[in-house]
Amino acid sequence: MIRSKQKSIQTLLTSYFIAVSLILLALMTAVMCRMQYTSSRDDTIRTLLRTAVSAADSVDQHLNQMNQVSLNAISSRDLKDAFEQYFSEDISAYERYRQNLHLATALTTAKGFDFSIRQLNVYTLSGEGFGVGEEFDNLRQKAQEQAWFEKAGEARGLPVVSVSGSYISLSRLFFNSINVPMGYAEVKKNFDTVFYLAEDPGISYPVSIRIYSKEGSCLFPLGEEDAPAGYYDLVQDDEAQQIADSGKDTIVCAARSAKMELLVTVSAERSVYLRQVYSFLLRILPVILIMFAIILVLSVLLSRRISSPIRHIYHFLSSDHEDRFSLLDMEYTNIREIDKLHDSINESIHSIKNSTDNLMILKEQEVQAQMLSLQSQMNPHFLYNSLSTIEEMAQEGMTEPVARMCDMITDIMRYISSNREQRSSLEEELEICDMYLKCLKMRYRDHLTWTISADDDILECRVPKLCIQLLVENAVRSVTTLAPPWHVDISCVEEEEKWYVTVSDNGPGFDPEVDQRLRAQMREILKDGILPSLKIQGMGLLNIFIRLYLLDGIPFIFDFGNRPEGGAFVTIGGSLHQSEPEKSDE
Repeated sequence: MIRSKQKSIQTLLTSYFIAVSLILLALMTAVMCRMQYTSSRDDTIRTLLRTAVSAADSVDQHLNQMNQVSLNAISSRDLKDAFEQYFSEDISAYERYRQNLHLATALTTAKGFDFSIRQLNVYTLSGEGFGVGEEFDNLRQKAQEQAWFEKAGEARGLPVVSVSGSYISLSRLFFNSINVPMGYAEVKKNFDTVFYLAEDPGISYPVSIRIYSKEGSCLFPLGEEDAPAGYYDLVQDDEAQQIADSGKDTIVCAARSAKMELLVTVSAERSVYLRQVYSFLLRILPVILIMFAIILVLSVLLSRRISSPIRHIYHFLSSDHEDRFSLLDMEYTNIREIDKLHDSINESIHSIKNSTDNLMILKEQEVQAQMLSLQSQMNPHFLYNSLSTIEEMAQEGMTEPVARMCDMITDIMRYISSNREQRSSLEEELEICDMYLKCLKMRYRDHLTWTISADDDILECRVPKLCIQLLVENAVRSVTTLAPPWHVDISCVEEEEKWYVTVSDNGPGFDPEVDQRLRAQMREILKDGILPSLKIQGMGLLNIFIRLYLLDGIPFIFDFGNRPEGGAFVTIGGSLHQSEPEKSDE
């Protein structure tokens, strides 16, 4: 499984905070846009309804005025008499002229002084007409040629509204006193006068206004008289005000006039209020950007604040400390999980320290037992050799030298049997070696000589106990295999903050097989850390090597070999400042 790139907790928290904030900001913006959309839509609908009602009332007022003029005309007894006499067939020319004046006067009286009424006409059932207004006297067009003729006949006296050129016409059938149809009355007004509010509703955005008569014919705009009913069928209802969707892109509001029952529809594209939403978005965009910048800064600061204890713990666990068991020093955050983690880490470190201390104590005890075991091998070895020497001297009657030798052996054995410390000063070690050689001198007399040289600066240096004495003992045992004279040299020097002790002799040197076997055993000890089985005999150099390994760990000095001029040498050494065992990681 491929492991993805790791990120810091601060980066993750910042990302999460920003993501959540952006989602909330987007939701808030969407809600605000939705509210703005609803508000704009409601405002648009209210405006369209108000426009429809105003246009319906305005047109209804004009048509009602025209209807009133029409009623005044057909209810006039003088107008009916003059109309009947004027269009009578058996009337003289003079009488026709007189009735012409009478009819014109009656029509003018019915028309009144409202100059918005452009024409008042009356027609016979046969179609002949007479009018006052812009066209005076007999009319050129017959009633049958008018658009309203058939509808007026069918309406049986009810007003019929129609468009005639640039005029709006209200016509109806009127009757005599015995309710017999006499003819048609027509009132005209300028189209622009009646529909001025529909032509200019005073709205800042484009709208489409249509006005339908009670019968469903389109009165406004011009040129659509014969067009399909359009919105008329869509909003046909008894309610005075209503809204209807004509599709996904248009909304329609309608109003019906109270008296003439005209239907006014006002429609607008949905983009009208969508543009308001876009405008709103443009206005709040700087606010959104500022809020995003604030959210970004707060997310960084908040994530840094929250992740600070975790980062502190991470750096503590990742860094190397001088004290391997130093505790996590961090103030409590009052965050339950983090404070529990803090306490758990310190408890774990404390537990590991206790376990390590216990392990070190056990290791120290193990080293102590191994050292005592090695030292117990040297004590009887030296004692056996010394007793053999004393026996030989006693057989030769050397009473006084035997007594001195017993005193020196006593001091040496007291020093050897002291197990309180595994190290002693170099000066003490050299004194023991000198006593040991003096004991041997009593046995070998002038055949054995030795030299001891040491820098004064390193006499107080702490060295492994009895190692030098054992080297001297091995050297004496080696040289005595040849004919005398025998010489042992002990040299102690200081170089680069280290002490060196070299014991050399003029004996036969190391046998190559012994040299190879010893080096192989030493490599195995350094590699595996496993000590060989302990033996009383044959542990001279290896014994010293093991003691140095147990006391100093890996960084100790040990070398041996044959000298060019003959004889062997062994060099041991270590740090001048080493006073206690230095534990190794091996």
